Amino acid sequence: MKLRANRRSLRRLSYPVIAAIVALPMASSGTLAAPSQLYGKSVIVSWQEDRIQTTDRDAQPTAVTGSGQLSVYISEAGHAFSRVSMSVTNRRGTRSGNRDAVQGESSSRSVNFHGNTMSASMPRGNAGAMQISVTFDSGFQGCSARVVTGKAGGAQSTRVTSMITGREHEFYSVKTSGESCRVQGGNVFGN
Repeated sequence: MKLRANRRSLRRLSYPVIAAIVALPMASSGTLAAPSQLYGKSVIVSWQEDRIQTTDRDAQPTAVTGSGQLSVYISEAGHAFSRVSMSVTNRRGTRSGNRDAVQGESSSRSVNFHGNTMSASMPRGNAGAMQISVTFDSGFQGCSARVVTGKAGGAQSTRVTSMITGREHEFYSVKTSGESCRVQGGNVFGN
Protein backbone atom coordinates (compact mmCIF):
# COMPACT_ATOMS: atom_id res chain seq x y z
CA MET A 1 0.00 0.00 0.00
CA LYS A 2 2.81 2.41 0.87
CA LEU A 3 4.58 1.59 -2.40
CA ARG A 4 1.39 2.37 -4.38
CA ALA A 5 1.05 5.74 -2.64
CA ASN A 6 4.70 6.53 -3.39
CA ARG A 7 4.24 5.65 -7.07
CA ARG A 8 1.17 7.91 -7.28
CA SER A 9 3.16 10.74 -5.72
CA LEU A 10 6.05 10.16 -8.12
CA ARG A 11 3.74 10.29 -11.16
CA ARG A 12 2.59 13.76 -10.13
CA LEU A 13 6.12 15.23 -9.80
CA SER A 14 7.55 17.40 -12.54
CA TYR A 15 9.43 15.52 -15.28
CA PRO A 16 13.08 16.40 -14.39
CA VAL A 17 12.56 15.46 -10.76
CA ILE A 18 10.63 12.28 -11.43
CA ALA A 19 13.11 11.08 -14.06
CA ALA A 20 16.04 11.50 -11.70
CA ILE A 21 14.35 9.96 -8.66
CA VAL A 22 12.87 6.99 -10.50
CA ALA A 23 16.11 6.13 -12.32
CA LEU A 24 18.17 5.74 -9.15
CA PRO A 25 16.49 2.69 -7.58
CA MET A 26 16.40 0.94 -10.96
CA ALA A 27 20.18 1.01 -11.29
CA SER A 28 21.98 -2.16 -10.29
CA SER A 29 23.56 -2.24 -6.85
CA GLY A 30 27.04 -2.49 -8.37
CA THR A 31 26.66 0.91 -10.05
CA LEU A 32 25.57 2.59 -6.81
CA ALA A 33 28.83 1.99 -4.91
CA ALA A 34 31.14 4.95 -4.32
CA PRO A 35 34.26 4.99 -6.51
CA SER A 36 37.40 4.07 -4.55
CA GLN A 37 38.95 7.43 -5.54
CA LEU A 38 36.45 9.08 -3.15
CA TYR A 39 37.14 6.84 -0.14
CA GLY A 40 38.18 8.97 2.83
CA LYS A 41 37.01 12.17 1.12
CA SER A 42 34.12 14.60 1.44
CA VAL A 43 31.95 16.19 -1.24
CA ILE A 44 30.33 19.54 -0.43
CA VAL A 45 27.60 21.08 -2.61
CA SER A 46 26.24 24.58 -1.89
CA TRP A 47 23.38 26.49 -3.48
CA GLN A 48 20.97 29.35 -2.97
CA GLU A 49 17.21 29.02 -3.11
CA ASP A 50 14.61 31.72 -3.54
CA ARG A 51 11.24 30.68 -2.13
CA ILE A 52 7.74 32.06 -1.95
CA GLN A 53 6.32 30.66 1.27
CA THR A 54 3.91 31.06 4.14
CA THR A 55 4.39 29.93 7.73
CA ASP A 56 2.08 28.69 10.45
CA ARG A 57 2.42 32.19 11.96
CA ASP A 58 1.89 34.24 8.79
CA ALA A 59 -0.51 33.29 5.99
CA GLN A 60 0.74 36.10 3.75
CA PRO A 61 3.15 34.69 1.10
CA THR A 62 6.62 36.19 1.44
CA ALA A 63 9.87 35.91 -0.50
CA VAL A 64 12.65 34.16 1.42
CA THR A 65 16.23 33.54 0.31
CA GLY A 66 18.01 30.61 1.89
CA SER A 67 21.39 28.94 1.55
CA GLY A 68 21.57 25.16 1.27
CA GLN A 69 24.43 22.72 1.59
CA LEU A 70 24.78 18.96 1.10
CA SER A 71 27.86 17.45 2.74
CA VAL A 72 28.73 13.81 2.02
CA TYR A 73 31.61 11.89 3.59
CA ILE A 74 32.60 8.59 1.95
CA SER A 75 34.31 6.38 4.52
CA GLU A 76 37.34 4.16 3.83
CA ALA A 77 34.82 1.29 3.60
CA GLY A 78 32.79 3.15 0.96
CA HIS A 79 29.81 4.09 3.18
CA ALA A 80 28.20 7.49 2.56
CA PHE A 81 27.27 9.75 5.48
CA SER A 82 25.35 12.90 4.55
CA ARG A 83 24.01 16.11 6.04
CA VAL A 84 21.69 18.67 4.46
CA SER A 85 21.91 22.13 6.03
CA MET A 86 19.81 25.24 5.41
CA SER A 87 20.28 28.78 6.68
CA VAL A 88 18.14 31.89 6.31
CA THR A 89 19.13 35.46 7.15
CA ASN A 90 16.47 38.01 8.07
CA ARG A 91 16.19 41.08 10.30
CA ARG A 92 16.64 38.87 13.39
CA GLY A 93 19.93 37.45 12.10
CA THR A 94 20.99 34.14 10.57
CA ARG A 95 19.33 30.91 11.64
CA SER A 96 20.32 27.45 10.49
CA GLY A 97 19.47 23.80 10.91
CA ASN A 98 20.42 20.41 9.46
CA ARG A 99 19.42 16.78 9.03
CA ASP A 100 21.83 13.83 8.95
CA ALA A 101 21.52 10.48 7.17
CA VAL A 102 23.60 7.30 6.94
CA GLN A 103 23.41 5.32 3.69
CA GLY A 104 21.60 2.03 4.18
CA GLU A 105 19.69 3.10 7.29
CA SER A 106 15.98 3.90 7.13
CA SER A 107 16.39 7.35 5.68
CA SER A 108 14.41 9.10 3.01
CA ARG A 109 17.63 10.56 1.55
CA SER A 110 19.42 8.41 -1.00
CA VAL A 111 23.05 9.01 -2.10
CA ASN A 112 24.13 6.94 -5.10
CA PHE A 113 27.14 6.75 -7.42
CA HIS A 114 27.44 5.76 -11.05
CA GLY A 115 30.75 6.17 -12.87
CA ASN A 116 31.89 9.76 -12.31
CA THR A 117 28.53 10.99 -10.97
CA MET A 118 26.85 11.18 -7.56
CA SER A 119 23.13 11.72 -7.05
CA ALA A 120 21.30 12.59 -3.86
CA SER A 121 17.51 12.48 -3.88
CA MET A 122 15.11 13.24 -1.09
CA PRO A 123 11.45 14.04 -0.58
CA ARG A 124 10.70 17.60 0.43
CA GLY A 125 7.48 17.98 2.30
CA ASN A 126 4.23 16.23 1.49
CA ALA A 127 4.29 16.84 -2.28
CA GLY A 128 7.83 17.79 -3.28
CA ALA A 129 11.29 16.43 -3.91
CA MET A 130 14.88 17.59 -4.37
CA GLN A 131 17.55 16.07 -6.61
CA ILE A 132 21.24 17.00 -6.35
CA SER A 133 23.44 15.78 -9.21
CA VAL A 134 27.25 15.94 -9.03
CA THR A 135 29.69 15.28 -11.88
CA PHE A 136 33.33 14.64 -10.94
CA ASP A 137 36.34 15.44 -13.09
CA SER A 138 38.47 12.56 -14.39
CA GLY A 139 40.68 12.47 -11.28
CA PHE A 140 37.84 12.94 -8.75
CA GLN A 141 39.63 16.07 -7.49
CA GLY A 142 36.93 18.55 -8.52
CA CYS A 143 33.24 18.57 -9.32
CA SER A 144 30.25 20.51 -10.60
CA ALA A 145 26.68 20.29 -9.32
CA ARG A 146 23.06 20.93 -10.21
CA VAL A 147 20.18 21.20 -7.73
CA VAL A 148 16.58 20.68 -8.90
CA THR A 149 13.42 20.95 -6.83
CA GLY A 150 9.89 20.14 -7.83
CA LYS A 151 6.40 19.56 -6.53
CA ALA A 152 3.64 17.21 -7.57
CA GLY A 153 1.87 18.17 -10.78
CA GLY A 154 -1.23 20.14 -9.99
CA ALA A 155 -0.10 20.88 -6.42
CA GLN A 156 -0.22 24.57 -5.60
CA SER A 157 2.24 24.14 -2.73
CA THR A 158 4.04 21.61 -0.61
CA ARG A 159 3.92 21.52 3.19
CA VAL A 160 7.42 21.33 4.65
CA THR A 161 8.64 21.02 8.23
CA SER A 162 11.47 23.52 8.62
CA MET A 163 14.79 21.99 9.66
CA ILE A 164 15.61 25.40 11.19
CA THR A 165 12.53 25.99 13.37
CA GLY A 166 10.62 22.70 13.27
CA ARG A 167 7.52 24.67 12.28
CA GLU A 168 5.27 24.05 9.26
CA HIS A 169 5.79 26.09 6.07
CA GLU A 170 3.99 26.05 2.73
CA PHE A 171 6.40 26.39 -0.20
CA TYR A 172 4.62 27.79 -3.27
CA SER A 173 7.75 28.04 -5.40
CA VAL A 174 11.44 27.23 -4.97
CA LYS A 175 14.11 28.32 -7.45
CA THR A 176 17.69 27.17 -6.99
CA SER A 177 20.81 28.89 -8.32
CA GLY A 178 24.50 29.47 -7.69
CA GLU A 179 25.46 25.82 -7.26
CA SER A 180 29.08 25.14 -6.31
CA CYS A 181 30.86 21.88 -5.56
CA ARG A 182 34.17 20.82 -4.06
CA VAL A 183 35.98 17.63 -3.06
CA GLN A 184 38.21 17.69 0.02
CA GLY A 185 40.29 15.12 1.83
CA GLY A 186 39.09 13.76 5.15
CA ASN A 187 35.83 13.72 7.03
CA VAL A 188 33.89 17.01 6.70
CA PHE A 189 32.08 16.13 9.94
CA GLY A 190 35.29 15.78 11.96
CA ASN A 191 36.14 12.91 14.29
